[in-house]
Amino acid sequence: MKIYSILLMLGCGLTFSLNGQTNDPELQYDQMKTLAETGKPGEAIDLGYEILGEYPGYTDVQVYLALIHGRESQYDMGLSLLEPVLALEPDHMDAHLAKCSLLFWSNSWEELLEATREALEHDPLNNQLLYLKALASYKLGDISGALQGLRQLLAEDPGNEKARSLRTDIYLQSEYPEIFGRYLYDHFQQPYLRRWHMVTLGGNYPISRGTISPSFSTGHFVDEASGFLATSAFQLNADAYLNITETNYLLAGYGIGTGTYLPRHRAILHFWQVLPAGWAVSGGARYFYFDRHYLFYAIGAEKYLGNYWLELKNYIFNKDYGISLSSYLTVRRYLANKFNYISLTAGYGTSPDEPYTSIAELQRLNALSLRVALMKQLTGRVRISAGAGYQYEEYREMEYRHRFSFQAGVYYKINRN
Repeated sequence: MKIYSILLMLGCGLTFSLNGQTNDPELQYDQMKTLAETGKPGEAIDLGYEILGEYPGYTDVQVYLALIHGRESQYDMGLSLLEPVLALEPDHMDAHLAKCSLLFWSNSWEELLEATREALEHDPLNNQLLYLKALASYKLGDISGALQGLRQLLAEDPGNEKARSLRTDIYLQSEYPEIFGRYLYDHFQQPYLRRWHMVTLGGNYPISRGTISPSFSTGHFVDEASGFLATSAFQLNADAYLNITETNYLLAGYGIGTGTYLPRHRAILHFWQVLPAGWAVSGGARYFYFDRHYLFYAIGAEKYLGNYWLELKNYIFNKDYGISLSSYLTVRRYLANKFNYISLTAGYGTSPDEPYTSIAELQRLNALSLRVALMKQLTGRVRISAGAGYQYEEYREMEYRHRFSFQAGVYYKINRN
């Protein structure tokens, strides 16, 4: 009899081993998870329903089965399994988290916002729920609510990378007022020593149709005899990028100044037309008044190629000796988004090109120019810029000089919420 019992037990064990089945619900649950985690979701689902058929109240299986359905994009099926669990156990946090996961995977932002609110009533400091609530608020356009939720989450968990990343994305993609400061240094030694320092303070303020950018610049010309404040000049500018339609926009600006080296009056009007396949064309005019009037025209073409942006800009300028032409080619490489890039500009000609717009650009006869610029987003609020330039100029007929420049800037977004 003992031998018979032993053989029966061995036979049962062999049957379990061969079929991979057991009547123990805990072992079956573990087996269901193993199947799901090893790329067999169909078998895991079948086993899950078998377990629920024998043990209808096994909520752990029901919740995990809902998650498997969700991973297979069967969101409604998964949600239908969770509703009975939450109806019987409103504080079942695993069921709440599973429901929020399914709604997140299905991009059901309104339902996700409501689900996170219900779940947070039972666990107000749950980091995952706070993050999903902030994300849903952001996706629904409630920037203030999203930032408020992220502040609460980061107060509890300052190192939460997902929350910090979402906050940065919100700042980058949302239209907030921005203040900035820029510094420019320009230097040459022929036919006199020029050390030109210019500081610009300003801001970018978004409006319904674009962005307004007021700024104030102060420039100081330094010579060896008189020191730093030998000659000063000031200028007040107001520029605006305005959207006309979805495919065209314009830049309009006006400025007034004092002194010799910056224009007493400055005006700009430039139009862009967006074309298919990443192309755009533009045209406009710039006007400066120093001791007399200077008017020149600009036309350009732009092209996006993947992470690259290319621009060819041409200036037409009527100088004393006739029409002067100049061209500038810029190649920009975007590194992460529109606020992180490096660009290289090469130009040839006599017309002024931003950012100088001082009388020295108008007095030269010819120039070969090369500039490099860098923009870097440091945080969601702060970005910096830096650049350097070299120009080989013909300042008088058959007389040449080397000219160097450096510029740096910092930009800070102001949260209105």
